[in-house]
Amino acid sequence: MTEETRARIENAAAFAANLCMYAGEDQAFYDAFWRRLLAHPDILAEFVYYREHESFSCKKKVSGKTVVDIMIWQIDHFKAHLDRDPQMRCNKDKMVLYAFDTMTKMAEKPELFEGKMEGETGTDFVGKYN
Repeated sequence: MTEETRARIENAAAFAANLCMYAGEDQAFYDAFWRRLLAHPDILAEFVYYREHESFSCKKKVSGKTVVDIMIWQIDHFKAHLDRDPQMRCNKDKMVLYAFDTMTKMAEKPELFEGKMEGETGTDFVGKYN
């Protein structure tokens, strides 16, 4: 690993810790999240890209979904929660953190998410995604 790569990963670790803090998550959440990111270098690369550009490269897909797809699903799925929790609606850091967290969990157990992402959308009408 080059010095530059090592520095980028260290910066991403600090960024992840800050996201967790801004999201109100504890050290245990951070530890589990960071461990899963390290276990999935391609998702970690997407996270590093986000940290450096404040944008998504969307190069990595899990079960055909990018981190943006996951974030949109989470926002759509949890509309009622978002309406009740203005902090979540206005907290970009929290939304980004949970999208990457879900992506790492999907990489480990895609079967737990595939049906939910297609069927539990919080949609107002049948066929929204057809």
